[in-house]
Amino acid sequence: MQDLESKTERLQRSVFALLEPEVDRPYSLGILNWGLLVLILLNVLAVILESIESIRVQFGAFFQGLLLVSMLVFTVEYVLRVWTCPLHPSGLYKKPIRGRVRYILSPLPIIDLAAILPFWLGTIVGLDLRFLRLFRLLWILKIARFLPAVATLRNVLKRERRTLVAVFSLMLIILFIASSLVYLFEHDRQPEAFASIPHAMWWGMATLTTVGYGDLVPQTMMGKILGIIIMMLGIGTFALPAGILASAFSEESKRKNFMLSWDLVAKVPFFSHLNAQEIAEIASLLRPRTASANEVIFKKDDEADSIFFIVSGEVEVQIEPEPIHEGRGDFFGEVALLYHRKRTASVVAMTHLELLELDAKDFHRAFDARPGLRQRIVEQAEKRFGSSAEQADPQQ
Repeated sequence: MQDLESKTERLQRSVFALLEPEVDRPYSLGILNWGLLVLILLNVLAVILESIESIRVQFGAFFQGLLLVSMLVFTVEYVLRVWTCPLHPSGLYKKPIRGRVRYILSPLPIIDLAAILPFWLGTIVGLDLRFLRLFRLLWILKIARFLPAVATLRNVLKRERRTLVAVFSLMLIILFIASSLVYLFEHDRQPEAFASIPHAMWWGMATLTTVGYGDLVPQTMMGKILGIIIMMLGIGTFALPAGILASAFSEESKRKNFMLSWDLVAKVPFFSHLNAQEIAEIASLLRPRTASANEVIFKKDDEADSIFFIVSGEVEVQIEPEPIHEGRGDFFGEVALLYHRKRTASVVAMTHLELLELDAKDFHRAFDARPGLRQRIVEQAEKRFGSSAEQADPQQ
C-alpha cells in the first residue's frame, strides 16, 4: 500500500513539473505548455477562418476534429492541474479538498474551466454551434497562463491601482462637466444630437480622447470654444495613465531583474556568507546570462572584460595539459581581471548554463570595497592553479 502511495506521489510530482516548469525556471514554459500554447493559437485561428463561408464549407470536418481534440486535451490538462495543485510551492492549495476548491475558484483555473465547460454543456444540452465557435475566441485568455508579460501587467495594475483610480476619476469628472456644458450650449441649436447629458457624453468622450469622429459637431461659438478646451485637456489627461503605466512597467522590469539576480546570487556558494545588504549590492551589479551546450563563452586572446559565476551547468576551461571542468558554485575568468591580462584559454559550455556576469569595472569597484571577497578569489585561483596562476594566467 505504501509502495502504491509512493508511486502515486512520484507520478503527481512528475506531472506537476511538466505543467508548472516555471516554478523552478521562471522564464521556461516547457514542452507541454508550448504545445498547449500552439493549440490555443490554432483554435483562435480556426474560429477566424470559420467565419469565411468558403473555407468553412471546405474544411468543416477538419475544424470539428480540431475542436474535439482540443477539448479532450484541455479537459485532461484542467483535471491534472486540479490534481497536482497541492504541490504548488506557495502552499495556498496544500489541503487536499479545501486547497483544490480554492485553486478552482482562482482566476486562471476559472478561465481554464470557461474554455471547456460550454463545449461539454453544448454536447449534452445542445447549444447553437455559432455560439460555441465564438466562445472559443475566449480561449485566448488562457494565454495569460503562459505569457510573463500578462503577469507583469497584473502586478503593475495592482501596484498602481490607487493612482489609476484617481486619474480615471478625474477623467470622469471632466467628461461629466464637458457633457453638461455642451448640452447647455448646444441643446437649443441641435435638440436631436444633444438631446440629453447622456447623449452629449458620446461627444465628450470623442473630444476628450481627441478622436473626433465628426458625427457631433458644436455649432454655437461657446460650444466650439468648449470643444477646444476639452481637446487640450484630453491630451494631458489621457497622457497621465500612459505615463503612469510606462513608468510602472519600467520599475516592474527592474524589480524582476533584481529579484532574479538576487535569487541567482543566493545560489552561488561563493556569496553564501554575505548579508542581505551585501547580496543586494552585488545583485545590482550582476547580469544574468544563459548559454546552451557547446556554446563558446569566450576565446583565447579575447579581452578580459568580465568574470562569470556558475549558477547551474558545467563548463570546460581548455588549458594545457588537460582541460578543467567547472560546475555549480564555481567561477571563471577571474585571473585575467586580477592581473590585467588577455584570455589565455577558451571556455566552452558543456551543458545548458545559467551564469552571473560581472564586468571588469564593477568587479574592481565591488571587490576593492570588499577585500575579503577579493582575497577569497585570489586564494581559490591559486589553490586551483598553484603559484603559476599569476605568471601563466591559465584560466582567463
